[in-house]
Amino acid sequence: MEPFAPPSGPLSWIETLARLPIFTVVMAMAVFTVIRLATFPFQNRFARFLNNLLDAIIYAGILVYLIIRPYLVQPFYIPSESMVPTLKVGDVVMVGKFSYLIGEPQRFDIVVFRAPDWALNPWQVPGKTDFVKRLIGMPGDIVEVKAGEGVYINGKRIEEPYLNAIPQYSMKIINGVVYSYDSLGNVEKGDRNLMRAPVFDPEERAMVMRTPSQPIPKGKYLMLGDNRNASSDGHHWGLLDADRVVGKALFVFWPPSRIGSVNRTPLPEVPAP
Repeated sequence: MEPFAPPSGPLSWIETLARLPIFTVVMAMAVFTVIRLATFPFQNRFARFLNNLLDAIIYAGILVYLIIRPYLVQPFYIPSESMVPTLKVGDVVMVGKFSYLIGEPQRFDIVVFRAPDWALNPWQVPGKTDFVKRLIGMPGDIVEVKAGEGVYINGKRIEEPYLNAIPQYSMKIINGVVYSYDSLGNVEKGDRNLMRAPVFDPEERAMVMRTPSQPIPKGKYLMLGDNRNASSDGHHWGLLDADRVVGKALFVFWPPSRIGSVNRTPLPEVPAP
């Protein structure tokens, strides 16, 4: 599992507020509305101040939690080094949910998605934990990783200027299962409910070595971290279901020294499948 750094200081408040459940927000708005109605008949200075404050909180809550967060944008805290150097621990990125409401994810997008349950650390909550990785493989792409060389997409090695280091593992996708292996012949696979599961069957190991990588199935994506050798990503837990995508990381807005676009290097060109 990746090292994990929870937010601290002011960031912990930002993270908590950003992830408040809708039920909690609705209940809070209902309470504020009741208080607002109860103080409405009073016309003294304090009552007017409280009424204006509650109005602002109620309208802001409706706007942020019922419109902006579900459909437009949401902040996301970076807790691990899986996307170094592109994103660093402690960065807060703005994630555009509207991007994928009006269009499909594109290759090399930095994507926030609901993590597969079997890929989580023990303290992370299934169904409520998000990961951020780079979308490397689209449906129909033939993707292979060669140790010490890099990623091949549709037969062409891709120059990836955003990488922290060249991957030191090899990887293929066969029958929708992601297999990774090393020069010693150790083979692991990632698929639904399988997280870096060792392959002991000699026939399956031999099949992996002799079979070319196959196209990514429809409705699936291959997600990899830019810190390729230290990332819990698709080469560990398999392909991602398209319906788990939350949004596209647009820009870093915290800390101030890191403000800017998430993609700061040219993106590779890829031949068609």
